[in-house]
Amino acid sequence: MPDEAALWTFDRFESGQTFGTVNIAMDEAKKAEWVTLFGPSDSSRLPGGMIVAAMMEAYIRAIQPRPNGNVHASQALSFTGAPALWNDILAISVSCRDKEERKGRKWVSFGVEASANGQVIMTGTIRSIWAA
Repeated sequence: MPDEAALWTFDRFESGQTFGTVNIAMDEAKKAEWVTLFGPSDSSRLPGGMIVAAMMEAYIRAIQPRPNGNVHASQALSFTGAPALWNDILAISVSCRDKEERKGRKWVSFGVEASANGQVIMTGTIRSIWAA
């Protein structure tokens, strides 16, 4: 278990709090992993699923250390249609939208926004049941 003083607990989250921007390179290594799972494509555009995978990587990296046992309860995402291409760097910002205790569970809603080349390509909310 990580140092308790540094651990992101429910009590530390505040509505409107930002966790910064994490840059995720959509490089040849990531493309090779994608192709291994889903097969080759002639398109230079990033598949939506790859944008979601990058968003999850940024969300996990932005809020550390985390307690064990969190539950990713839901997510709602909206894609803008702006282009993102392989070899772009996605800038993904993460924030706390709100938090609430309900039926003994600690719910935290996180906002995410992904941009490529200065254009927003996706926005969304991740809802988690926070373990500590």
